[in-house]
Amino acid sequence: MSIRAGKKRQRGSGMVETALVLTTFTFMLIGALDFGQFLFVHQALVERARKSARWGLVTDPNNTTAIQNMVLYNQSTAPDDGSGYLGLTSSMVQVSHPGTGTADFRLVVHITGYRYTLLSPTIGGTYTGPDITIVDPIGQ
Repeated sequence: MSIRAGKKRQRGSGMVETALVLTTFTFMLIGALDFGQFLFVHQALVERARKSARWGLVTDPNNTTAIQNMVLYNQSTAPDDGSGYLGLTSSMVQVSHPGTGTADFRLVVHITGYRYTLLSPTIGGTYTGPDITIVDPIGQ
């Protein structure tokens, strides 16, 4: 076998190895971006719910509609266009205050059914995120 034939085989194997490594790296990079996007959406909704619960405690804990609007629109009244934060709708945000009239009075903001989209070619699609529940005790 000649030296040229051996070098040609090495060049071809280098291209195959590069293709395998780049494909694996690309899938891992897209997966990391998808995970980062999910974490961003989840944490942004948690912070919005916390902020709205605190706002509700300070202003009027019994005005559940205004607190719900704070989660959805970052204002106490609904705007004309009605586009919620990160695609939220009013049916996805529930505000309650169990324990009314007792020492265990608290404000609960619950976000459910929010959607996020993955870009990964193997698991791509739209998924529903886990429920978010924020509980703030009143008067403590």
